[in-house]
Amino acid sequence: MAASLYKAQFALTFCENHDKKELIAYCKTCREKICSSCIKEEHNQHDWEMISDILREKKHNLPKECKEIRAEKLPRLKQEVGQFDRKIKDEVACFEQNKSTLNDSRQSYISEINQLFDYRIDECRQKSESAIQIYKVKREGLKQKVEYLDMVTTALDKDINTLPDHDILDMEKEMRDELEKAFTYSANQYTCNTVYVPGKMDKRALRDMVGEIHSVSVEEKHDMDIFSDTMISMKAISDSTALAMVLNDNYAKLIESTGDILKTMKTPCTDLIVLNSGEFVLIDKVKCNVSVLTEDENMITTIDTEPLHPTCINKADNYDILVTLRDNGDRFNLVPTSRRVVQRMTLTGEVLHTYEFREDGETRLFTWPLMAVENNNMDICVVNRLSDNRAELVVLHKDGSVRFVFEDDGLKTQNFFPIDVECDSKCRILFTEYYSRAIHMLSPEGMYLCTLCQYDQLLPYVISIHGENLWCGFFHGSLKVLKYTN
Repeated sequence: MAASLYKAQFALTFCENHDKKELIAYCKTCREKICSSCIKEEHNQHDWEMISDILREKKHNLPKECKEIRAEKLPRLKQEVGQFDRKIKDEVACFEQNKSTLNDSRQSYISEINQLFDYRIDECRQKSESAIQIYKVKREGLKQKVEYLDMVTTALDKDINTLPDHDILDMEKEMRDELEKAFTYSANQYTCNTVYVPGKMDKRALRDMVGEIHSVSVEEKHDMDIFSDTMISMKAISDSTALAMVLNDNYAKLIESTGDILKTMKTPCTDLIVLNSGEFVLIDKVKCNVSVLTEDENMITTIDTEPLHPTCINKADNYDILVTLRDNGDRFNLVPTSRRVVQRMTLTGEVLHTYEFREDGETRLFTWPLMAVENNNMDICVVNRLSDNRAELVVLHKDGSVRFVFEDDGLKTQNFFPIDVECDSKCRILFTEYYSRAIHMLSPEGMYLCTLCQYDQLLPYVISIHGENLWCGFFHGSLKVLKYTN
């Protein structure tokens, strides 16, 4: 039975390049069968072995290996098929939720805008159908490979002694190739999120009133295990390079998106940025200063922040910098003299704005400001730590007034602990969150939009966007580069 099943596919026993000479050896370098002339010519420097010698080992080991593949690896691949099913189901539910939100909003609008609502629904449908089609294609491709691998491994397991020798070799090669390809199908490598956001009632702008659709897709491009400890800072410099710093390490590393470390700099600091000039600006929370590291790696201290300790630095508009600072007092039990601030300053140390209190001049904005980044709309987005297991996102207007505070609305986690925050070109706010092990997205107004990526075992820790690349450093030192498409 097995011989008839695979005869057409695996019946090549003579060399096509040398007058149909019998294929007597196997080239391990090229992973193909070769004849005596091949050995003397193009394969003479390669690693090869006689087929008769190989087959003795194959017939002994291959059935056992096929059993292991069917027992261990095929179930994992079938689980991935199920993950695609779940994503398709979630995408259908997402569309239904978007349609429901649209129809709820429709009730408060005048009848003349019904056509616009229908257009938005169709747009949502097209986005979801497009995503579903992608998932279906990937799912069907994986299912076909699973079915094929199941068939081949069963044949090699049960009929190994009845199959022609050359068929065994060809079947094994095809099995390994298809198995390797099958494991490239992962439901977590591609995610498409389409979310409808209702607009506000405004008769002067009916089209704006209907709202907008946020459609973002994230696809994994590179996955690297570079560090052995937690990445505490990640700053994308270009689409292909980023700066990374690791906990308890006095070095900053310039990393290429392929995983190569282009440069290593000794920098006794806790965070840093790179200027357009190529110079690095560093903070040292122990020495309480901000310094510039020139291209020839000379350190120049430009700002003394004592008695406050800087904890994070980011670039701001007009070549300014944004720095989070805190005093040396108790982390969470603040007293009247406590200082917990975010400052916008120049590289010469001129403080342009201090964000510390609300509009009343008394109520504190922050308990412990960990991270701060300036959005493209000039808002200031701050991760504010409240206790050992809880934090919040505080978003301020440029003048310091509170735009909104996000405290877990929509995530439904037992605790809420954002770690890092970043903004995209559409002014949407991305943040990593500890308990959900995910990267989430908010609208510029503070509405929860979606979960971009979520992981079972990994904890996304620091993130940075440049162009269409979303860099993500994980708690245990791994790094992913994701294609981030608006």
